[in-house]
Amino acid sequence: MDTAELMDIALALVDCEALPADSAIYVPGEAIRRVLFGLDIGAGELVMARQLGYDAVIAHHPVGVPHQAWRVFEKHVDLLMGAGVPEDAARAAVAPKLEALRVEGQIRNYEQVPLAARWLGMPFLNVHCPLDELGRRVMQRVVDDVLARDPDAPLGAVADALANLPEAQRAQTEVCVLLGAAGDRAGKVVVAHGAYTNGGYHVARAYFDHGVDTVIYIHLSPADLQCLREHADGQLIVTGHIVGDAFGIAPYIRALRNAGLEVDVLSDVLDPGFESGQEA
Repeated sequence: MDTAELMDIALALVDCEALPADSAIYVPGEAIRRVLFGLDIGAGELVMARQLGYDAVIAHHPVGVPHQAWRVFEKHVDLLMGAGVPEDAARAAVAPKLEALRVEGQIRNYEQVPLAARWLGMPFLNVHCPLDELGRRVMQRVVDDVLARDPDAPLGAVADALANLPEAQRAQTEVCVLLGAAGDRAGKVVVAHGAYTNGGYHVARAYFDHGVDTVIYIHLSPADLQCLREHADGQLIVTGHIVGDAFGIAPYIRALRNAGLEVDVLSDVLDPGFESGQEA
C-alpha cells in the first residue's frame, strides 16, 4: 500500500472526493505494511518510528498546513444552515474565529515536522477533517437514537449515551454537561464537530438563537464558556478532545487493519483493539 491509498481509505469512509485543506501527504511512500498512528506527531515521534522500523507515520492533527487549514472552519456555515440557521447569521457567526485562525496560520512553523520526516526518509501524512466528520456522524447518530426513543430525554441521558461508547470508556476524562443541568430536557441537539476546530462562543450562540437547545462540542476554551454562561441561553455538552477525536479515528484504524496493515497507535483511547488485542 502507498500513502495515497492510506489517505483514500479515510476519504472513502465519508464519501469525500476532494482532499480537505487540513489534511496532507507530506512525504509520499509505498510498500507500506507497518504504520504508526498518533493524534499529535512531532519530530521525536518520527525518529522513534524510524528506529522501530515503521514504514509510515500518520498523524491526526495537521502540522504542515496551518496556513491553509483554517479554510475548513468554513464548514461550520454548512452545519449551522443544516440546523436551520439562516445563511447570513451562519456566516456572521463563523467570521470572527475564521479570521483569527487565518491570521494565526501565518505564525506557525509549517516546515519543521514535514522536513524532519523528509530528512528521515519517513513517509508521513495527516488525516484530519475526514475523521472528524466521521466522528461527528457517529455522535449525531447516537444522540438521534436517544431522542428517537424519548423525545423528552434529559441532557444526562444524551451525555451518558456518548460516555457509554467504547472510546469514552477507555478515557480518563468525562463527557460533561457544561451548560444546563443533567435533568433538563435536551430538546434539539446538534453535534458541532468536523470543521477544523470548535466554533467557540459565536457559533454556539447562533445555534441557540435559532432553535437549537443543546450543542455538543468536543472541547471549548474557558473564555468562550464564560461568555456563553453570561450571554447565551442554551445547553452545552463537551465530550473531551481525545474522546471526541477517537469516535472518528477508531473506525479508520479498523479499516487500515482490515486492509491488511499492521497499525500501532500512540494512544490507548484511540486504539479500537486496546482492550482485546489488536484486530486483524
